[in-house]
Amino acid sequence: MQYILKLEGQDIPLSPEVAASEQTIRNAIAPFFPDATTAEIKREEADGITVIRLAKKAGTKGNVMKNLATAENQLNPAIALSWQLKMTEIKGELTLETLLGIQPVIQTAIEEGEQWQTDISRAICHLKNCQSMPSIKSIIGI
Repeated sequence: MQYILKLEGQDIPLSPEVAASEQTIRNAIAPFFPDATTAEIKREEADGITVIRLAKKAGTKGNVMKNLATAENQLNPAIALSWQLKMTEIKGELTLETLLGIQPVIQTAIEEGEQWQTDISRAICHLKNCQSMPSIKSIIGI
């Protein structure tokens, strides 16, 4: 019998040993598809071929890559404020009174800008520490 795993738009042939049970499928796929450990596995047989499908279950929030992918396109508040101040200076309207009047705005922009830097540094660190992984086909012997 032939076994085909349908996973994220790919058709991956499985050996009979790997397709033998849900646990052997999970063990083979989990290093490349961590959601496989909790995914629902469904089998369909037709014309001597067993099609195996994995249905993901909802996971936890906080994934760095997901956060990066869904992040809004924004300008760092400290940079935006610095441009506004530069334009005010170019117009000749930047005075000590103006600067003193917007001190709370400046402080908030500095704090938000520093938080952005911390978040970006943390994301870069996570990305640098990601380990490369071989393709799923190499682990199942194809």
